[in-house]
Amino acid sequence: MGDLPLSIAISALIKDNKILLIKRKKGDYVGLLGLPGGKIEKGEHVGEAAVREILEESGIACEFRNHLGFVSEHLVENGEVSNHFLLHVCELEPKSAEITAGSEGSVAWFDLGKIEEWKSLLIPSDYLMIKKLVLNHEKNYYDCVIVKNDADYEIKKFE
Repeated sequence: MGDLPLSIAISALIKDNKILLIKRKKGDYVGLLGLPGGKIEKGEHVGEAAVREILEESGIACEFRNHLGFVSEHLVENGEVSNHFLLHVCELEPKSAEITAGSEGSVAWFDLGKIEEWKSLLIPSDYLMIKKLVLNHEKNYYDCVIVKNDADYEIKKFE
């Protein structure tokens, strides 16, 4: 584990009641769908990082709209915290819906009205972020603990 938590900007990009998701192909949560995003770089503000990451991962140009919330996420493997992510959940406004890139994984639009149907395909914490922060506008800070056993991820805490 690195010495410091990773500061990550992730984005809820919504157009016509669909949300943009990426199927992870590297790092943690490989093979699962999640909100697109990535590390906040030195000298970069949260909103700038969110806009840059969406452009890199999907080719979609966006504008920052709102900071929806913050999640401190511990990923636990073999009884120890293997990763600690500080997740800034941002709301962005897409300037188009056309996906032209996808270097970090395949990117697609998913119907928000059918979130329960694709829950099993989602990173467990991303499902809860979409449900609580994006759809229900619940509180804007959560502590999260996810335990990884082999290829399974289980939420132990999200409060």
